[in-house]
Amino acid sequence: MTKSAPPSSPLENPLWQFCLDFYRHPQVEEFLLECQDERGADVCLLLWASYAEAGGRRLSEESWRVADSGLAPRRRMISSVRHLRRWLGNMRPRAQWLYDYCKGYEQKLEQRQLAALWKLQEESWPEDRPALELAGQQYGLLQKDQARWAGLIEAFKSGSR
Repeated sequence: MTKSAPPSSPLENPLWQFCLDFYRHPQVEEFLLECQDERGADVCLLLWASYAEAGGRRLSEESWRVADSGLAPRRRMISSVRHLRRWLGNMRPRAQWLYDYCKGYEQKLEQRQLAALWKLQEESWPEDRPALELAGQQYGLLQKDQARWAGLIEAFKSGSR
């Protein structure tokens, strides 16, 4: 990954842009939401690990612990908004505007999570573990799931060149 110009705001950073592009890539959303719903994974942490992997960086258990605990308070808020949004989804089309509002608010909260991860990434940490292996261990992802994830990242990287 090449270094880019400094972001215009802390929320608009290369990690955020990567996440927007990567999430739209075929099968990525499905994989990440599967991990979230079936394994209790934090999609923002999975996206951070994906960004590190795509850029050839490694992570440390220490940086992961700091990230995981630092994101916990907002993660609970995001989860509450997500549950409300999903509930409202059952009431569409009558509640479509409220559903859309919740979805936008959820995305803004996730953007703040990713901005915190971007800031954390700029810190100096030992980089001793492959990012996908570390995340896979944290969420109990099987090797086949980690291989699927690695394949999604590779497909994304080759498609963005």
